[in-house]
Amino acid sequence: MATKRKKPAPTLETGQLWKVKGAHIQILSIGKTLIDYKLLKDWSLIGRLQTTTIKFMKVYLKTTRAKLVTDTYRY
Repeated sequence: MATKRKKPAPTLETGQLWKVKGAHIQILSIGKTLIDYKLLKDWSLIGRLQTTTIKFMKVYLKTTRAKLVTDTYRY
């Protein structure tokens, strides 16, 4: 009998680029509990620096079914 297993939460690292519906999220820095990121729409490199908790970002990426585009993104 097959059981449904939950996927582990995504591992977040500095420089990652995640694709979500209609935008991309670039991880800038990670602290103990907070994470700084940019929300990039339409591949514009201009994005507002935003801060949230690591736990919330993992839940957001999981619920929106975000895809990891690159492990480290440099522009």
